[in-house]
Amino acid sequence: MRGAAERFYDPYLAEHQANAHAIYRRLRDEAPVYHHPERGIWAISRFEDVWNATLDLETLSTEGIEETRTLLPMLNFMDPPRHDRLRALVSRAFTHRRVNEMEERVRGVARELLDALEGRERCELVRDFAEPLPGRIIAEMIGVPPERRETFLSHTRCMLTTDPALSITQTIEEPSKRIYEEFARLLDERRRQPAQDLMSALIAAEIEGEKLENEEILGFCYQLIVAGNDTTTSLIGNAAVLFAQHPDQRALLAREPGRIPNAIEEVLRYEPPAQALPRQTRKPLELHGRTIPADQRVLLVWAAANLDEREFEAPERFDVGRKVGRHLAFGHGVHFCLGASLARMEARIAFEELLGRHPDYALASEPGWVHSRWARAHGTIDVELGRRAQPHATAR
Repeated sequence: MRGAAERFYDPYLAEHQANAHAIYRRLRDEAPVYHHPERGIWAISRFEDVWNATLDLETLSTEGIEETRTLLPMLNFMDPPRHDRLRALVSRAFTHRRVNEMEERVRGVARELLDALEGRERCELVRDFAEPLPGRIIAEMIGVPPERRETFLSHTRCMLTTDPALSITQTIEEPSKRIYEEFARLLDERRRQPAQDLMSALIAAEIEGEKLENEEILGFCYQLIVAGNDTTTSLIGNAAVLFAQHPDQRALLAREPGRIPNAIEEVLRYEPPAQALPRQTRKPLELHGRTIPADQRVLLVWAAANLDEREFEAPERFDVGRKVGRHLAFGHGVHFCLGASLARMEARIAFEELLGRHPDYALASEPGWVHSRWARAHGTIDVELGRRAQPHATAR
């Protein structure tokens, strides 16, 4: 790691996405503790190292990282005990029961979107299906009125892309400001007139008489609409491409839709929507003969860890029949993704319905990757829908 030529991991560069798997393999094998001083980042990439790093809260903090200079308080960037207090409060509003009650609505939206494609031979799957499905659901869940949903979602889309010439703060400052303004307006409306939605539930949530502050509500809703829209859209899009690239596996899922939940776990392992998230060292961290000093930005590279042969057999083979005991697509430890159950349900229903109607869909062109320092996503996915299948029993 002594020269610029050896700095082969730079997620800010456009060419990173096309070569990500090979770069991650080299990270794990040659530089499991990697330093890029010009970018001001360190990276940890082996599965066991990343898994353990999520638990070492005394050394690796989510507070103090660059994003917190721009964003309001949110679970991603809090440590215990403050994190635990906020998570306990928002969990009261974001329960498994509340998520499970959404299943019928999710399926209804999926069918409505597919109905709109009826009679068409081709579509752009991100715009027509993968994006509006989770986007509409999370907006409805929070309580965003229909006529204002596109405003929110257009701002969240800006959070994906990366311009290497801009700092992290410059990249996220304007879209995050607009999202907060919209949520502040909605928060004011719900304080005056509560409804049956998540925003109202967050206002009412309390433990031992303690309620959420306005900034905490805005921060949580921001995190939820970005994660609930962009990352789930990426999950559905990545799955659609992988299934099309492995037609035998796609055909198996169409014949046996009960395999879809396991297939979604393999997609999450193989192409996780969030490739890496940052931590800040509170004190020096020694690992593999290297020392990361205090006050350094450290990337936990989930995507590299999920392809580690030390954890998975033949990890770079995509296999919907693989039994994935654990993976890091949703993080681990206290910061495990609060919306994981919703994302899994939405992806499952998306493919129960899509494969139920179009089991032979195929890529009309090879989709490219969005230029992003943190996300793994296809900007557009042009597909040929193929024959219309006879309906099968996907309804629950």
